[in-house]
Formats: sequence, structure tokens, C-alpha cells
Amino acid sequence: MRHSCFTVSGKPFFSLGGQVHNSSSYPIGGIGEGKAGEDAERSFQSVRAIGGNTIAVPVCWDAFEPEEGVYNTGYVHAIIDAVRSHGLHGILLWFGTWKNGQMEYTPAWVKKDRERFPRVRCKDGTETTVLSPHSRNNLEKDAEAFCELMKILKDYDEKRETIIAVQVENEPGIFAATRRDFSEQGTAAFSREVPEDIRLLAQSQDAGSIHESWLKNGGVSTGSWKEMFGAFGAELCTAWAIASYIDEIAARGKAVRDIFMYTNVWMDRNSMHGWNLAGLEYPCGGAVSKCLPLWQCVCGHLDALCPDIYEMNPDTVRKAYDIYDGKEKGWPLYVPESGLTSVNAACMFSAVGEHKAVGYHVFGIESCLDESGELKPSAVPIMHSFAMLKAASELLYDGRVRQTAVFCQSLGQDSQYMEIAGRRCRVSFAGVGTDYAGWVPLDYHHNRDLEGLNRLPASLAEETARGMLFCMAENEFYLVGHKVRLFFTGAEPEDGSIPVNWLNGQHLAHNMEFLCLEEGHFEEGRFVVDRVRSGDEARHGIWAQYDCGVVHFILN
Repeated sequence: MRHSCFTVSGKPFFSLGGQVHNSSSYPIGGIGEGKAGEDAERSFQSVRAIGGNTIAVPVCWDAFEPEEGVYNTGYVHAIIDAVRSHGLHGILLWFGTWKNGQMEYTPAWVKKDRERFPRVRCKDGTETTVLSPHSRNNLEKDAEAFCELMKILKDYDEKRETIIAVQVENEPGIFAATRRDFSEQGTAAFSREVPEDIRLLAQSQDAGSIHESWLKNGGVSTGSWKEMFGAFGAELCTAWAIASYIDEIAARGKAVRDIFMYTNVWMDRNSMHGWNLAGLEYPCGGAVSKCLPLWQCVCGHLDALCPDIYEMNPDTVRKAYDIYDGKEKGWPLYVPESGLTSVNAACMFSAVGEHKAVGYHVFGIESCLDESGELKPSAVPIMHSFAMLKAASELLYDGRVRQTAVFCQSLGQDSQYMEIAGRRCRVSFAGVGTDYAGWVPLDYHHNRDLEGLNRLPASLAEETARGMLFCMAENEFYLVGHKVRLFFTGAEPEDGSIPVNWLNGQHLAHNMEFLCLEEGHFEEGRFVVDRVRSGDEARHGIWAQYDCGVVHFILN
């Protein structure tokens, strides 16, 4: 079956977490001595420090099946046990045929037998370090091992649900000096007639670059990949072969243990940067922006196709969310890898609030700690965002929410205007504004946060203000945010007048009436009050810092 989100005990589970560094899988799985135990503990310590509820750990084919047909079940058991013992949930990453467009995690017995397990070949005959997606032997051996992994999950974890998802391969594709396999099998596939479902897809304007390429090459109704798509045909042929290969593995795995499955993507930077050349700038054949409709057409047994996002331009990041948010077609957004950056810390609010992302993870989680085990300053914004999103997680799936508003500060931006529930709202990112006179407190718990509150960030490396506002009823709201302060008025008068109380910012703030203003948290759907605000803490707008939990207020 298809899954629309992660679940635990039949309920939606919003996953915030960290993916460990590639080689961390071995010590977590009990492989290695000496400092292996310290290394494994470091991985879990890092997830705790960042505030995650999930850890993503590779299961490496070479460690799982060191000899053909001999499976190291203890390796997988050890990973699951470690996740359980630290009170987390886990996602297993199957490093099989592909890892970053290469075959480095295949077992030695696969690597040594090039005749049984053929490689992708370049035009001059050079063999690459990529297994051919056109080989049935390659697919069968990967699928056999993957199904053994799924049997372990069924027998060892189906009732406990420690593991909430499995990633099928890692950034698949051909990362080599070719856009297709020039072997005999690969050339035959390239020369064959394009499958009917892809021919029909090409005729749809929703297919983007695929449709445009088809039109550019005459819009023929049938033909080979080259005849229908010209130069783009090689990449599409490779994408079709890899997507079909992975979908079959997922289908066979789900028949054993039905769980959320996805494949991640080494992006083509939204086809907007560099040379935009498959094979050299990104692995050819992955579910990149221009090939994504083909993957969605072929992969009926995957639940998501997920971008790994490391961009430092906020606009590029948000564009990626737009591309991979396919919830209207049954493809939810999940970000399995992203950077430990301030840009990412801010943009993830757009992913969650606007695109309904089902989870968000950062990569290389151990790198968030310094040598003494303390959280690095560069990772603090991510920790802040995780704290806010975790606090709001029950609201993300609450059907009572009428409207969700997201606000993220841009460089040089001091405020944001929006309208919600028939009210006008100013979100201040720098104190309260130049028109406001007087003392502007938070509370005594946050005196440290007042320093520099009015200074606008001048670099993308600096932490920016962000938050989400949930409207529950005409006058009732929940807020999570950091470095934000909200002011509300009623609707703008239709007769052209300006209400007297609007003429002075301080008077406007003082005349916002609350029926309640409180901080708290959710416990199984019930809001629990931790602090009540009034007086000085309530007279200067509705403010929020990352550690306030959820701010609940009802306006009069």
C-alpha cells in the first residue's frame, strides 16, 4: 500500500532527526572494536543535542551479506537495539546497488565478479564503478538481500515499530563520464521503443522538461528514446531503467514488511545552475527535477521521492520544496538530508508549514558537536527550529486548524504583514519598530535575548527570525517562533478613516485585548499550560522565542 506519512501505532508521526555519517553504521551495528563504542554513542548524543526524535542509519550491503547468501542479522539487530535503547525511532538506509551514484557498498563478491554483475560502460568501453541497471542479475541479488532485511524488520520490529521507514538505495544514478550504459544490454534498451506509459506521459504538459523535449523532437507518437527525446533521451532511458529497478525492489520488500519506503535524490539544483549536465554534476538517471515526472509514473511502490538539499540560497531551497511537494498526486514532501546551516533552519518552516512536509532531517549529525561534546554555534539554529517544530508537531495533523501562516525573515527585513482570520497582523522581526516608544520586555527568563534584538541580520550565516501561526477559530491562535513579536488590529475601516489607537504603536499594543495569553505544550492532543502572561509580559505584543513551547492566545 501507499503511505502518506510516517506512522507509529497507526497515528501520524512527524520525524525530526539526523542522518549519521556514512561509516557510522558499522560501530552502531556492532562492527569494530576499540573506539567503536564511543563513535556509536557520539551519533546518538548528537541527535539528542539537536533535539531530534529520529536517527537515520545506513544498512550497508557489504556488512549485511559479506558472503553470498550469508546474512549478518546481528548487524541489523544491533542497529535496532541501539535506536531503542536511546528512546528514538529510526530510519534504515539501504546502501545496496547505489550510494551517491556509485557501487561502493556492494559486497566484495559482487565487485570481483564483473561477468555476473556487469558494470555500466562508457562509449569507449571503459567500465565504471556503477552496476548496470539493465542487468537482471544485479537486480535479483540486491532484491534478495533487501527482502532479507525486510524479514528482519518484520520479525524483530513489526510490533515495536522502532523503525518507521526504509530508504531504498541512496542517491541512485550513474555518476561517471556517461549518461547511459553503452554495454550490449544498455544499448539494446536505449534502442527499444519507449514504453507506452512514458509515451503517454510525454504528451502531458505536467511532464515539464519531458514534454518540452518531446515537442522539440517532433512530438512523435512512438520511437526509441533518441527518436522521441533527442539528446535528453539517454538520461530518460537511464532514469526509466533505474526507477523500474528500484520500484521492483520496493515492491518485493513491501510484500514482506509494509512500511514507508522512499528514495532520495542527489539534486540537479532545480536545473538552474552550472552546466546542468547529468553524469558529471549529478548522477544520471536519478529523480532530479527534469526526470521527476518519469519516476512518479514508474514508482508506484515508493511512497516519496525526496530531495537532499544543501543549497545556500533560500530561494533555491524553497524552489526545491515546490518541485518535490507532490502531495496532490500522492507524493508527500520529506527532506532526508540537509545542511547544518542557518538557511536550512529558517527554510524548513516553509517546508513544514506551507508544503506539509512529513519529516525533516539533517545530514552528518555527529558534526554538530565540538570536540568536548557541546553543540557547535553553527548548529544552534537547527536546534532552535527542531525545538519549535517538535512543540508544534501535534498541530501539524490537527484537523481543527483552519489556517497556517508561515513567516521567515529575509536579510534586511524588519517585519512582515499578513491577514489572518479577518485581522491585520504585523510580525516584527526586530524589536517592535521605529514608531514604538518605551520599554519593550520579553520576560526575565529571556533577558539574555534582548541584546541585539533590534539588529537586522546581515549575512546568511546569521540566524534569522521565523515561526508559524495556527488559527483555530476566529479569535484563537497557537504560535511557535523565534525572534518574533506579533501585533493585531481589526479590519481596515471601509470609510477611509484610521482608528486613533493605530496612530501610536505603543497604544496599539496596549489596546490589544486578550481573553488568555499563555505558554504551554501538548500532551496527547491536550494543551497543558506552563506559564501565564499578563502585565508587562503581555502589553508589548505577542512575542515568542524558541524555548517558549507553544504560545496560545485568544483575542477579544
